[in-house]
Amino acid sequence: MPATLQVVAVAPAYPGRLQGDERWLIYLDGPVDPGATSRVVSLILTEHITHAVVYLNSPGGSLVTAMQLGRVLRERAFDTRVGTRTTDATRATAGTCHSACPFLLAGGVRRSLETGSAVGLHRAENREPVGDVDTFQHVVRTQVIEYLAEMGVRTEIASLMEDIPHDRIRDLTVDEALQLNLVNERP
Repeated sequence: MPATLQVVAVAPAYPGRLQGDERWLIYLDGPVDPGATSRVVSLILTEHITHAVVYLNSPGGSLVTAMQLGRVLRERAFDTRVGTRTTDATRATAGTCHSACPFLLAGGVRRSLETGSAVGLHRAENREPVGDVDTFQHVVRTQVIEYLAEMGVRTEIASLMEDIPHDRIRDLTVDEALQLNLVNERP
């Protein structure tokens, strides 16, 4: 997997796209790195993208960047979907959205999963060791709850995250993702 979040866009006029679908397909694949937001915003502005479905396939990465990018997607009223590109760039297949990635997913207006996709959570951890882990976790919890409330996602996700050690992932079932409003459309 690449070291940074790869950004690939498919224009509405791409061969194989359905007539009348004016949405771009944006594929975000790889770890959420601190420079991801600027790359995505640059693409959106350069291509004048006003309608898009953003596909997510990521093991996680920077939680702060994921929330920042999620806010960008919401401001633009883009949809999000867990999935990854196939050889046909207009079709996606099951993807993985772990760690910080669910916060990108939460940024979509309509949020869904390709069949077979995985969405998983765990406790946040700072890249550099912190002196006071309890204070760090309190700050993370506060920011996470504020962001989830802003996105209309149930804040119980913060408690779920805290209960899962950073070196493990707990995948949510589709029903759990729906109940938490992390996903608001059935696959």
